[in-house]
Amino acid sequence: MIPSKACSVSDMDILSLTVFCLAVCTALKLTGSVNAEVRSLCTVAAVCLIAGRYFQSFRDIYEAVSELFSQTGIDSSYLGIIVKSLGICYTTQIGCDCCRDSGEGALASQLELAGKAAMILVSLPLFENAAEIISTLIQV
Repeated sequence: MIPSKACSVSDMDILSLTVFCLAVCTALKLTGSVNAEVRSLCTVAAVCLIAGRYFQSFRDIYEAVSELFSQTGIDSSYLGIIVKSLGICYTTQIGCDCCRDSGEGALASQLELAGKAAMILVSLPLFENAAEIISTLIQV
């Protein structure tokens, strides 16, 4: 059974997060004459604060999905692949967004390419497993 508290995020948390983001955006727009490096630093700091708030939520989600995997008998190594993949996706997206906001589109593109390569590397065990299943089916 999935725990009733599958995630510690509430509607009020999302509302306060939205207000916080809008306040940061407004403050950055009002300080348009401030140097770009300071503005980028403020954006990165806000992103870190938001991410820090939701780390516990990701732990709750992991525990709920882990419980689901154990109940269904699915190999738990797949959960590790899913968690690593999500981590790569989120980290890459945040990094790319920060790079683009700083005006570094080429750097963001390279980070996206690195994230895609990391996803393939993490997913290799799934490809190997699929190849084994196909090979077994062909032999039968």
